[in-house]
Amino acid sequence: MEEEIRKKHHVREDLCTNRPKYRDGRKLRAIKVYTINQESQYLLVQGVPSINVKTELQDLFSSFGEILSCERLENYPTEEFTEVFLIKFARLQSARFAKRFRDDYNFYGGVLHVCYAPEYESVDETWTKLEDRRKSVIRRINLIERQAQREREEAELDASAAAASGDAASGSSETVVAAEEDGARFSEDTPVVIELPEEFFFPSSDDLPPAEHYQHLPPPPSVGQAVPFVYPSQLTNPIIVPHDQRLSNPLQPSSSYMASPR
Repeated sequence: MEEEIRKKHHVREDLCTNRPKYRDGRKLRAIKVYTINQESQYLLVQGVPSINVKTELQDLFSSFGEILSCERLENYPTEEFTEVFLIKFARLQSARFAKRFRDDYNFYGGVLHVCYAPEYESVDETWTKLEDRRKSVIRRINLIERQAQREREEAELDASAAAASGDAASGSSETVVAAEEDGARFSEDTPVVIELPEEFFFPSSDDLPPAEHYQHLPPPPSVGQAVPFVYPSQLTNPIIVPHDQRLSNPLQPSSSYMASPR
């Protein structure tokens, strides 16, 4: 009767004692590999003391996620003075964390043994579990492909930048060689002839207007001389003013605005 009800994957495995030193942790653990078929949102909790602690057990596991049901199995074979509970989580990820952190947990003087119970799943629950796993694998594959594509693009950019820097270095060396060759063709005694296009015109002294056509300011005053105050409106165009339009004395000082000598 016990062998028919108690499944093989419900039995606690022996601790692994032949692990390599670099993989050996602080305490011995049982080594077991799980697939998506063996994982489940149903957890079987064994070793619960028979002291009516169902509420406390539910509170202990509810910290990992939403619990849909928590019931005690009446006909499941147990040790003396212990009980077995079946807990159903809303998410498979919650069941994973609960099994990892509550297995071998000291609970009211008893040591809990937590294992998966996929035999309690319905067909729809099994199909949903497998579909979620398929989507998760696709997301991870897409993430790996995006990372690989990003690394390839960065490598191409680095290669193009290195090639551009190499071309610039070769171009600068060619420019230096060409400059040295041009310098070798000329010496200090070689005359330099500059040819300008026809649109460049430099007027001669004969083409300039006479000196009286230019408007000049009076010379600066000497030390101790009064400086006249001139309004901006009294100034004329300082460039070129026709002879007939020039004022006789555009900078005529006003008698009421005289700066006192220092």
